[in-house]
Amino acid sequence: MKLSEIYSTLSKPSPSEGEIVGAVNGIFDVSVREYTRMIMERIWYRNLLYYLGEQYIEYVRSMQTFKRRITPDYIPTPVSNKIKDYVRAVKSMLMNQRLVPKIAPNTMEKEDVEAAELGEGLLEWLDTVNDDQFEDEKEKVAVSLPLFGVSFMRTFPQMNNDQWVFDKSGNPINTGNVGSEHVIPFQVYVDLLGDTLTKKRWVGMQTLKPKEWVEDIFKTTVSSSSNTLAIDYSKRLMRLVGQVSPWKGAGIDNALYAVEDDYLVLFREIEMRPTKQHPKGRYFIVCGDGSWYYSLTDFHFDYLPGTFWSDAGVNSLISPQNTINEIDQAHAINRKGVARPVLFTPGEIGLQKVGQAGELGLGMLVAKYDPLLTGGKEPQIRQGTPLPQQLLEERQNAVITIQEASGDPKNILRGQSPGSKASGIMVETLRETAERGHQPDLARWGRSLKRVQKKRLLIAQELFTEERIIKIKGKGNEFRTKKFQAADLRGNTDLRMELDSGIATTNAGKIQILMDFMEKGLFGDVSQNPELGQELLRRAGLSGFTEQENKDKKRAEMENALIESGEIQGIMLSDIDPKASAISPDSKVLVHDPLFKYDNHQIHYEVHRRFAIDREFLVLDPKAQVCLIHHADTHKMMVDEAMKQQMQQMMTMEGKGQDQAKTKQEQAQGAQEHRQGMAHKEQQHGQQLRHQEEKHRLQLAHGGKEGGGTAG
Repeated sequence: MKLSEIYSTLSKPSPSEGEIVGAVNGIFDVSVREYTRMIMERIWYRNLLYYLGEQYIEYVRSMQTFKRRITPDYIPTPVSNKIKDYVRAVKSMLMNQRLVPKIAPNTMEKEDVEAAELGEGLLEWLDTVNDDQFEDEKEKVAVSLPLFGVSFMRTFPQMNNDQWVFDKSGNPINTGNVGSEHVIPFQVYVDLLGDTLTKKRWVGMQTLKPKEWVEDIFKTTVSSSSNTLAIDYSKRLMRLVGQVSPWKGAGIDNALYAVEDDYLVLFREIEMRPTKQHPKGRYFIVCGDGSWYYSLTDFHFDYLPGTFWSDAGVNSLISPQNTINEIDQAHAINRKGVARPVLFTPGEIGLQKVGQAGELGLGMLVAKYDPLLTGGKEPQIRQGTPLPQQLLEERQNAVITIQEASGDPKNILRGQSPGSKASGIMVETLRETAERGHQPDLARWGRSLKRVQKKRLLIAQELFTEERIIKIKGKGNEFRTKKFQAADLRGNTDLRMELDSGIATTNAGKIQILMDFMEKGLFGDVSQNPELGQELLRRAGLSGFTEQENKDKKRAEMENALIESGEIQGIMLSDIDPKASAISPDSKVLVHDPLFKYDNHQIHYEVHRRFAIDREFLVLDPKAQVCLIHHADTHKMMVDEAMKQQMQQMMTMEGKGQDQAKTKQEQAQGAQEHRQGMAHKEQQHGQQLRHQEEKHRLQLAHGGKEGGGTAG
């Protein structure tokens, strides 16, 4: 069947079942036989085997598969797997990009802003369901990109293995969930026209499924598949990829998969692009704004102009990897020969085993020869010759070539430090420089993840019609529960991916940068901001370290959750005092909490206050709002009373201090007056003494004059 006939058949308004089966099989059969596709799959096979360590292989055209080279058993086959190191470096580079979804609201109205924030929380919750399965699928995509050049992730409504709800009649309903899974390019077939996925007229998937699974899901009877070639091809892929021997010397088992054909069916799926007859397309996701998406999202590593399939990064590393393996093989062979001397003889010699010979008393072989037959020449024993240093230099050049071709100089992307004295900032700078060379690849990775997240959001908007409980991560790396249903999104799906503010990728770099910021005062007083302190600990990788105040904070958040759910038993509640028109010490206690007196009222009040001014508080039941306000006001009253008591104590202490100062002043003044009085007394006494001395001197002088007159 020609492609034009296939497309015309599938474009009919209601083609018959036989026409659909024939057209779908015709699309896949043409794609399987396409020569370019066969070459691409051969390269994918080779890259995958090199990644698994099977590198001594050759391609057998008659069997259209790989097998180990036929070599003697004594020839070693060492493998220094630089391919795996490169793939791990690329995986680390991509997974270290902590991209978080951000949704722009349709308008700046409160409802749209809240819906956008709810959508972001919904996507974060979807990342954590089923034991973080989405992160596992992302890692598979990151591993596949350097191996195949292109990889896929499928987003679909997963209706099995999910929670059940009950309708009004009590009948169980499976609500379904948003599923995302990695798809390898071996299973994907696309239209030959168009170099991007959105330009393809159709996209198909071909996998092997157990027949009983298909019959159980689709409630129908499936006959055994007649396409033996496709089944054999798929089974060979499963065998080759899934059962390559981890023991590298055991070789590759080229036998077909052990499951019999009667238990397998070839499961083929086709998604058609929108047409005039089918404006919504067939078997793909439709958005309300008119844009459409295939359920598959393509991830590309290195674009090739004019083709959809991208070039794999491993392709440029195969040649230097083979050079390294050849040199290692030569060294392994040479190492065995160096310790084994070679005996050169000019004629026939005889070897005789001697039991106790030599100074050590050990048995050995003795070579005996006849000088007459050898012309008088003696046998010569020569040691093995090691390989020249040039081969080691050539091997090092091959390693450098791999590092340069992969864009990972000095293996920085693998986390290797350039030296023992390298600081965290230095390692981070070198890593950032290496990643700058891969910036187009990182941006392409982010764009593809954005498409995946948007498809998940669109499916959730159509699927989550029943109300369900989701867990959203809040501040302080803590979770809070939220009721959600599809109508809450309000069509806010304008999504973009932003790099998380991780500051640095290494813990040493994070800690050093955070310490520099704290020294410069960019964070303010961290001791007065517990939430900021907890966030800094989380950024530094110490999220398990909690502050002492967190116990009161967690208790207050638990009280918020209880009030939000309508449970007020055990929550301290007081009635408004009519005299004070507010909560006061004389207020009547409505609900008593025996642990209330042990609370840190300042922390509790701050936690309740922030919850009260949040937008989510407005959607609470009015009774719950009143209870929270009264509870918060009770804590505020306790804080105010404590401040009043503190002020009174300060005033009392200040009054006592003034009295003590007055007493000390009076005592000082009395001492000064006493000193002045004593000084005055001493002054008077001195004056009296001087007066008496003067009087006595005058008396003496007068008596002398009288005696002199008598004598004359």
